[in-house]
Amino acid sequence: MKNSLSQRTINRLTQYHTILRDYTKKDIKYITSSQISQLLHIDETQVRKDLKNINCKGKCNVGYNAKELKDIIENVLDYKIVKRAYVIGAGNLGIALSKYSKFSEFGLEIVALFDNDKSKINTMIGEKKIYSLQELGEQIKKTDIEIAILTIPNKVAQDVADFAVKSGIKYIWNFAPTIIKTPDNVKVWNENLIGSFLQFCAIENIC
Repeated sequence: MKNSLSQRTINRLTQYHTILRDYTKKDIKYITSSQISQLLHIDETQVRKDLKNINCKGKCNVGYNAKELKDIIENVLDYKIVKRAYVIGAGNLGIALSKYSKFSEFGLEIVALFDNDKSKINTMIGEKKIYSLQELGEQIKKTDIEIAILTIPNKVAQDVADFAVKSGIKYIWNFAPTIIKTPDNVKVWNENLIGSFLQFCAIENIC
């Protein structure tokens, strides 16, 4: 089902999931589409449409069972399937991502980091080792990991992406502030942090 959903729908479902996690932790049993729409400042009709698309039905005058809806979204978005990944770039952002323990709740396991800085190679970030970038292909052969998270400067992003693809990477989550080109069989998601911030400023009219 996930493949039939638009990126915007998937993005909204992840936001619904965040709300539902809070509700279940507080032991609140039911949630309405109106409550979700108010928390996210979106149209209630859109919320109901999204939930209908994942075959979730609420109870009249009651709403949706929060735990059941949370579980449905997790199943639709494959949260329970573990996706193992490497971080390429052991700078501040790469280290922060590798330390973020909540990723495991969404099925992402960061296994190791890679960098070209000799002072960082063979050191540890918690239980995760930093390898030389030149060892990427060798490690991929051992682990069959196909996902790389790029947290590197834009001036080297394309070269590193090319090297990662040649080493066997099939999916790239790109935090570098540039658009990288890859073969058609390699999927890239560009995480534009500056763009998101500027969009936030424009929406909230922050001068």
